Amino acid sequence: MSDREEQVISTESEPVVEIVEEVQPDGSIIRKKKTTRKITKRVLTTGSSTLVSSSTNESEHASASTTTLEESKHELSTDATAITTDTTTTDTTTATATTSTTNTDNAGSAVDLSVDAEQPPSSTGRSFKYRFFGEGDSGNHPFYKYLAKFPLKQSPAPHTRSRPIKAILYAYAPGWHVGQESSLESEKSPVGSFDVESLKWMSYLKFNNIEFELKPAFEPGMSPSGKLPFLALPNGSFVTADGFESWVQDNKSQSAASKLDLQEAAEAVAFIALAESKIHAALLYTLWFEPSHFHTTTRQHYFGHYHWILTKVLSYMEKSNVASSMLLTRTQIDRELIFEEAATAIEALAVQLGDKDYFFGKSEPSGLDAVVFSYLHVILTMPRIRNAEDAGRSGELTRIVRKHENLFKYSQNIWKRWFAA
Repeated sequence: MSDREEQVISTESEPVVEIVEEVQPDGSIIRKKKTTRKITKRVLTTGSSTLVSSSTNESEHASASTTTLEESKHELSTDATAITTDTTTTDTTTATATTSTTNTDNAGSAVDLSVDAEQPPSSTGRSFKYRFFGEGDSGNHPFYKYLAKFPLKQSPAPHTRSRPIKAILYAYAPGWHVGQESSLESEKSPVGSFDVESLKWMSYLKFNNIEFELKPAFEPGMSPSGKLPFLALPNGSFVTADGFESWVQDNKSQSAASKLDLQEAAEAVAFIALAESKIHAALLYTLWFEPSHFHTTTRQHYFGHYHWILTKVLSYMEKSNVASSMLLTRTQIDRELIFEEAATAIEALAVQLGDKDYFFGKSEPSGLDAVVFSYLHVILTMPRIRNAEDAGRSGELTRIVRKHENLFKYSQNIWKRWFAA
């Protein structure tokens, strides 16, 4: 008969249960149950004619054959699950088990072996081989293998815009030109701007002999500040209203606008504030609250490049914004009071100018001249509205300026010298 080998596993003690806490990188705590028990593994080898069994580590000799008994004791540690023991197999869920085996041979010599064996991961835990975005073995995922068939390639641009040689001014342009008769016969050409702020920037750049290229623009959203006008420089940077004055002072030529002393500079600041508050309010009322101008010239010039539906919607939205801005400095929008204040401010400017070519008797225009000219030019070139419903209301601000002959000539002279030529 052939030899027969049997394995018998028995438990010698009760399992010991411990609770282990593990702190995760995100600060959470995972509690695991650790169960430890001792088991005895017996391997019985039986000869052809004699069967010998023993429960100890001793060897017995028979007359026909010999039997070798090998006994091994294993100490196993388990995490989160207990050991399931059967008579034939042992199912463990430990990550690492340390096995100490003592072998006894027929000669009576003992050999100690220490083995570190790694067990497969727990069947109760979950592991994912693939993760879609940046983690795990994503390179072997079918989805990424499919994307690898379509690599992204960067091609050179077919056309690159060359950087400008001089500054580009993006502003509302050109000036009033809708077919109606202008109050200044010599200023019918569509040059300059119908917007006061845009014309002020043009004038200030020209007075300081700074070369620039004018690009008509009607989208305030294209500006870094959300407002027109703005300057695009050759180095790729932009100049908005906050840094415009300082940029001009740093880049003006030697034969630039005349300098003002301290007293003149203080008076210039006062007159600029007078124009930008009193005259500006009357101009806004004329353009946005006089129906004849609002429905024809104003709406057409600011929003005429849109579809007619958007033109109406955007114009009424801007009209609401204008009303809100005016109510920041006054309790109500009173037409008579607004035009009365504007007439007083215009008269003060006329007295200050006198019969001189420029304010303060300078030979060259200054910053005050740029502001005053921009208001006078926009008001004097405003299209005339002639209908029974208007009854001349839309032209009242123009008539106030025309009463002062020196302001009228002052505006014409600056236009002819710096723009029309």
